Amino acid sequence: MEQEFLLRFLEIGAIDLKGDDAKLEKLRATAKDLSAALRKAPSKAVSFTMVAADPNITATDPTIDEAMASLRKQWETVANAFASHPIAILRAILLDAVVQAGRSNDAIAVAFVNTARNALAYAEASDEAEIWREAVSEIETKVDARAETEWATPEMITVDPLQYTPPAPVSTDYGVPSVDKSALRENIFSAAGPWGPNEPNRFQPNQAPQWAPVFADKMSAAIAEALEGMAEELAPSPIDLSGPLSTLAKAVTTHVGKALASFSGATAGLQRRTNLLWWKEALYSPSAHASYLDLPPFEASALMALDLHKQLPTYSPASVSAFLREAIRCLPVEKGSQGNGERDVLSLVHDARTTAFMQPFRMLAAQYTPAPVGRGPLLSLIGHPQGSGAIEEGTLRVHAGMDGSTKMTASEWGTYLFRELQTARAITGSAAKRAKKSGSPTTRAKK
Repeated sequence: MEQEFLLRFLEIGAIDLKGDDAKLEKLRATAKDLSAALRKAPSKAVSFTMVAADPNITATDPTIDEAMASLRKQWETVANAFASHPIAILRAILLDAVVQAGRSNDAIAVAFVNTARNALAYAEASDEAEIWREAVSEIETKVDARAETEWATPEMITVDPLQYTPPAPVSTDYGVPSVDKSALRENIFSAAGPWGPNEPNRFQPNQAPQWAPVFADKMSAAIAEALEGMAEELAPSPIDLSGPLSTLAKAVTTHVGKALASFSGATAGLQRRTNLLWWKEALYSPSAHASYLDLPPFEASALMALDLHKQLPTYSPASVSAFLREAIRCLPVEKGSQGNGERDVLSLVHDARTTAFMQPFRMLAAQYTPAPVGRGPLLSLIGHPQGSGAIEEGTLRVHAGMDGSTKMTASEWGTYLFRELQTARAITGSAAKRAKKSGSPTTRAKK
């Protein structure tokens, strides 16, 4: 049975409804409405997740306003029940809504898992850690299962048995053939002498030399005629095998096609794994046309996130992030970095918005995300720099939910950006598919 995360918040005391089941039903209805809205606009998965993960989210955040408006539709007097926006309740509703949507939509599932892992690493939600662990684990398991088809190797594939049902056997009833004894007797009688009705033998039996050959001929003809009549009755009716053979041919074609498709996909999965190992060992950036070892570590880690993202499909196992982290750890520690190879997020975002080597990253970020409004990914800040590219700490806090002084290692920075890239592509691709499926207004008008 699927877990209801609204109840989990009630169980730990994060929200208190005073035991009022009617209020709980209103929250459930609100979560259901927001989940439906999220399925129609998967891009909201990022802001929904980030807001749900941040206990310090402001009441003026656009996502909080949207959740509150949805709650008012179910609970008209909610404003009288709370002195201000019930942030804890709205966060619980948002988490439940995202999980509901993620269970039925793979793109939202990818966005939720990647965004949650990024946000929770820097959020102050320790009291809710177990709830989030369960939510992320459930949806991440779903994403990994979806990714198996694109990451399988030949030894992992299985081919289902041939699906073919033979036709029912054709039953044929044969009657026992019979001989017209009367006609046969007349023919034999005619062969015996000149007294028969059917072209009788003109010789008498006592005329042996002449009678015998004629008798033999007529007797043979009479017996042959009787046997041929029986043979005609015993001859089977012709059976049309074109239908069963055609069905069998189609079943074999489908079976072989599926087997080849599975093997082809597994070969692609093996090639993908091989390419990743080559990339990790070479430590060369195809986007910057330079070795990562020749770049500043934090700059290199961001480009590694970009290059890995370009090599991978949208649906990838969770272990890919760990793979990237280990690859980045192969880089040398940056000289002059704070502490043990760490830098503050504010300076990292500034460099990402201004450094020449990060231009390919900024271009892709701009394609994936709109200009920042409310809580959202760092990609929107990086892809849409304004003026000199400088960013204030307050802006970073409001938009990304992170303090500018938050420290990150190169591997943490690269992994963070990689997850955001995977998230952005998932929800962007999902939105494009929805638009293509529904058709543009012009297309619908023509129809």
